[in-house]
Amino acid sequence: MIELKNISKTISDSFGNSKKIFQNISLIIEPAKITSVIAPLGSGKTTLLKIISGLDKETTGEISGMDDGKIMLIPSTPSSFPWLSVKENILFASKGNVDIKYLIEFVGLEGYSDYYPDNRSIGFRFRISLARALARDPVSICIDEPFTRMDDLTKTELYSLIRKVPTRYKTSLLIATTNITEALYLSDNIYLMGNEPAEIFHKMKVDLPEERDNSILNSSRFISQRNEIERLFKETDSKKILHISI
Repeated sequence: MIELKNISKTISDSFGNSKKIFQNISLIIEPAKITSVIAPLGSGKTTLLKIISGLDKETTGEISGMDDGKIMLIPSTPSSFPWLSVKENILFASKGNVDIKYLIEFVGLEGYSDYYPDNRSIGFRFRISLARALARDPVSICIDEPFTRMDDLTKTELYSLIRKVPTRYKTSLLIATTNITEALYLSDNIYLMGNEPAEIFHKMKVDLPEERDNSILNSSRFISQRNEIERLFKETDSKKILHISI
C-alpha cells in the first residue's frame, strides 16, 4: 500500500516568486486496485504523479510504501524509442526475467514484436509504454491522462486492457484524469481534487461490478455516481466543473 500524507508542492520562478501548486494531499493507493484522481486542467496532477513515481520531490509531507518496489510513470504522451522494435523497447526496461512473448500478447501487440513504433498511433505507443512499465515488475504504475487524443474504439480497447492489469500482474494503478466517465469506468476508488492550490476534497469507492463493458455506462449505479461527482465539483467551486470532462 502506498500512502500520501499531507503532500504539498511549491515552485519558485527565476524572480523568486513562489506558487503553491497543491497542498495537504492525502490519499491511499491500494494494492492491486485502480485509483483515479479527477481534477481540473492545471491543478498539478502531472506534478503529483511525478512525485509519487520519484521524478520530483514534494515540498512538505511524506509518502510511505514506496520502498516496496518500483513505481513507473506513463506520461500523457506515451514514449517509445523509434529506432527500437516493439520487443526491443520492452526489453530495454526489463529486469531480464520477463516473459516477453506473453507480455506482448497481453497488451494486444501480438504479431507486432518486430515492428517499429515511429509514426504509429498513440494507442499503439501506449501499449508499448504499458508493457515496458510492466516489464519492470512494478508495485504501481502512474498513468497521466493518455486517452484525450484517442478515438472511442481505441479508448474502449485500452480501458478493457487496463482493468485486467491488477488481476494479471497484482500491480496497482493510479490514473490522473479530467474525465469523470473515464475515471468511473476504470476505477475502484476515486479522489476529487480542487484547484488553486489544489486539495483533495472528497474520496469515493466506486460501486460497480468487477467485470465492466460499455453497457455499464447506462446503468443507474453508474449515472448516479457520475451525477454525484458533478454535484460535488459544482458545490466546491462552480468554475471547476468547466474544466472537467463529463
